[in-house]
Amino acid sequence: MILDLVKVREDPGLGELAIKRNGRTVGEIKMQRIPAPGNWKIRFGDKELVVGETTRGTTDMIAAFQIETSGTSSGFCYQVHTGSLFNKYDIYELRYMSLSYNLYPVGPADCKALPIFYGNWQIASIESLDQTSKDIFRDAQILAEDEKAAYVALILFCYIRSNPQPLVSVTNKKLLGKIDRSFPDRIKI
Repeated sequence: MILDLVKVREDPGLGELAIKRNGRTVGEIKMQRIPAPGNWKIRFGDKELVVGETTRGTTDMIAAFQIETSGTSSGFCYQVHTGSLFNKYDIYELRYMSLSYNLYPVGPADCKALPIFYGNWQIASIESLDQTSKDIFRDAQILAEDEKAAYVALILFCYIRSNPQPLVSVTNKKLLGKIDRSFPDRIKI
């Protein structure tokens, strides 16, 4: 499944991206400029999700966001500092519908492709994230193996766009070894 995220509008209070599949709009992402609970709304398929800041979490969680589906809490998304003394890095974790997913900013320093994993299996990738641009509504593309993986990628996309700090590429050999180099070709078929 390939989803294109295309900027529809941007004004001082609200921004909007269309979610397109094969050129047809299949959903939308709306974002309020002022950080507040419920500042991202994702409508895709037959679901509507709200992703907003929360004060809940542990000291390991950085900038935790809560996910709600139909008004009920369905998970959390947060950043975690991990690694050893000389090899520290950040991972982005999503706990959604009782499952855990990870995004690792691995690879080239520009972080143009961000792989998303369920365990050791790559399920999605966020492509063309230009970290040099300050425009959080810039276009992007999501490659996902199915609709569930697409939801996971959409949530992590919103979380990363909400994070004021730029992504720092990880050069950890173990994490680099997890990347499925054939993933983009498999999805684009």
